[in-house]
Amino acid sequence: MKKIFFLFGLLYSLSSKGQLPETVIYLFDVQKSVKGLTLSHPKIISKKKGYNNQPYFTMDGDYLFYVSAIDTVNIELYKVAMQKKKYKSKRITHTKEAEYSPKYTPDMEHISCVRVEQDRKTQHFYSYTLKGKKPINILPKLSSIGYYEWLNQNEVLSFELPEPFYLVKHHISLGRADTLATDIGRTFYHLRAKGKVVYVDKSDSNKWVIRTIASENLKTFNKKMNVPNPLLTETLPHEEDYCFTQDGSILMGHEGILYIKKNPFRNANATWDEVIDLKTFGIEKFYRIAMSVDNTKLAVVAYTGKKP
Repeated sequence: MKKIFFLFGLLYSLSSKGQLPETVIYLFDVQKSVKGLTLSHPKIISKKKGYNNQPYFTMDGDYLFYVSAIDTVNIELYKVAMQKKKYKSKRITHTKEAEYSPKYTPDMEHISCVRVEQDRKTQHFYSYTLKGKKPINILPKLSSIGYYEWLNQNEVLSFELPEPFYLVKHHISLGRADTLATDIGRTFYHLRAKGKVVYVDKSDSNKWVIRTIASENLKTFNKKMNVPNPLLTETLPHEEDYCFTQDGSILMGHEGILYIKKNPFRNANATWDEVIDLKTFGIEKFYRIAMSVDNTKLAVVAYTGKKP
């Protein structure tokens, strides 16, 4: 039971007093030039107070999904239309349960999420209609999911308990689950254009790194094969939140500064270079970030107090 409550704390980022952290989502315009990336025109697109988190740009570029607290325990899904001049949030779900990590399903006909049931212990993988209706439990036997990433309509990766936290590939129709890695961080991606899965390896507590999943391990996990997952790059000190640009570069924040590592898939010697100090925009601390598909918008989650 202790381990289940730990994951509950991971998703909610609860403090010892049971309070949600104070977070707000900023949206920046992004321009690319030979000199690098330029961020401008920051706008707060969520509520200015309370818990607002987990931004996700949809694959068609039409929306930014995120989550926001209705009260001290209930989290709902929201969306912002990217094509309109005024970024106005619209609530998607109206439930008694808490929903996290909204994304389109691969067919873009539903919204998937992690749902914390009313017992505040069980965490299931759900889908809703685009209007937040008709919930479906996609993997009923999975009750301790933290985060996820779709591979295709029938396969999904999930972050799971028990500690040291597992990266698991689920085949939905077959009901099969293969463990791909352990000691992982919360941020991982399926880079469809590159045909790669990347994740944070935290097995060395002093040096976190980003790895790609070896193709042999992604097809089927066989412990006897013992194929190592290739190292992509080191993270910034004890950071696990990052995103990718179109050219394969990595963006990551550290101590209020946004950094970039230019395409480590091609340049093994790439270094972390400063993009901009967000303190110039009045953002002292941030952690989660998300880049739009066309690389013209960047969402940043700022927080106050201790890092969630």
